[in-house]
Amino acid sequence: MIMNDWIYKFLSVLLPIICTILGWIIYRKTERIKIMENQLSDKKYKAYADVVSVFFGILKDTKSDRQVANKSIMNRMIDSKKDIFMYGSDDVFYAFNSFLTKSANDSSNQKEIMEAFLSFMLTIRQDMCGKQSKLSNRDILINLIQNEAEVDQFISDITGQEQVGHGRRNYSN
Repeated sequence: MIMNDWIYKFLSVLLPIICTILGWIIYRKTERIKIMENQLSDKKYKAYADVVSVFFGILKDTKSDRQVANKSIMNRMIDSKKDIFMYGSDDVFYAFNSFLTKSANDSSNQKEIMEAFLSFMLTIRQDMCGKQSKLSNRDILINLIQNEAEVDQFISDITGQEQVGHGRRNYSN
C-alpha cells in the first residue's frame, strides 16, 4: 500500500510536468508554422501586386502616350513569373500560364488573350479574397478603361454581341 501511495504521488507530480512540457513544445511549433504561413502569405501578395503593377504600368504608359519600355517590362515579367511560380496558388499559376501562352501564341485572337488576362486577374482576386470576390470581367474592364460605354463597345467588338444596359456581366462565353 505504501508503494502505491508513493507511485501515485510521483505520477501526480510528473504527469503535469510532462503535460506542460508537451504543451509548450506544441505551442512553439504552432507559432513557427503561423510565422512561416504569414511570411509566405506576404510574399504571395507581393508577387501578385508586382505582376498587377506590370500590367498597370503598361496601361499608364499607353494612356500617357509614352513609349513602353519592352526590355524593362520583360525583366519585370520574368521576375513576376518566378514569384508566381514560387508563391502563387495553383489556380493563379495555371491562369498566368494560360495568359502567357495565349499572348505568345500567334494564332490566338484578341478575345482569347483578353479572356485569359481577365481570368488571371479574377483568379488573383479570388485567391486574395478567399474565393469571395464578386467582380466580373466587365468590372475589371471598367476599372482599366474607366468608361462604361467604351467597355460595352470593346466587349461588343471582341465578342460580336451588343452590350445593352449596365451592371455586372461576364462577357466571356
